[in-house]
Amino acid sequence: MAIFYTSDLHFHHNNICKFTERSKVTNAQLHTNWLINLWNTQVQPGDIVYHLGDFSFAKTYQDYVEVLSQLHGQVFLIQGNHDNPQHLKKLVQDNYAVWQGTYKEVSIDSTKVCLFHYPISAWNKQHYGSYHLFGHCHSNFTKVKGKALDVGLDNAYKLFGQHRFFTEQDIRDYMNTKKLFIADNHVNR
Repeated sequence: MAIFYTSDLHFHHNNICKFTERSKVTNAQLHTNWLINLWNTQVQPGDIVYHLGDFSFAKTYQDYVEVLSQLHGQVFLIQGNHDNPQHLKKLVQDNYAVWQGTYKEVSIDSTKVCLFHYPISAWNKQHYGSYHLFGHCHSNFTKVKGKALDVGLDNAYKLFGQHRFFTEQDIRDYMNTKKLFIADNHVNR
């Protein structure tokens, strides 16, 4: 079983290709099917995917279901500013997603990882080297300090030259290049 992290896929968003490098590989008419194929090429049925917000611009619950019913893996949904919270809750109730919420903590190996849609400057156990994974910025916010990473699809393109999800190894490798930064009054003791 593999674990993946991504954000800001924006299923059903007609203009996202205009605003991102996705226009190099797809267009508005093909975007949702391109995303489904991209997802299922990387993710196997038993894998876990943490999606950190802005999953879909869909207006109807059925549009969410149509997409999620085609996707491999167990899906955990962090709510983004463009997601419909009622739809996300119902997706869990109807077993299309495993979990939904606005914030979640997980671990990679023994390192705490704080998942949130937005970048933040201070997070739980930051002074002990915990990671912060976020989306929202489409690779445009590069000023975040410390062990933090935009795991959005567009940042994957910026870092790797291809649209794909982040693996745990990608995150470990990236965080090894980052210095510990403590934004609050906590001190690593």
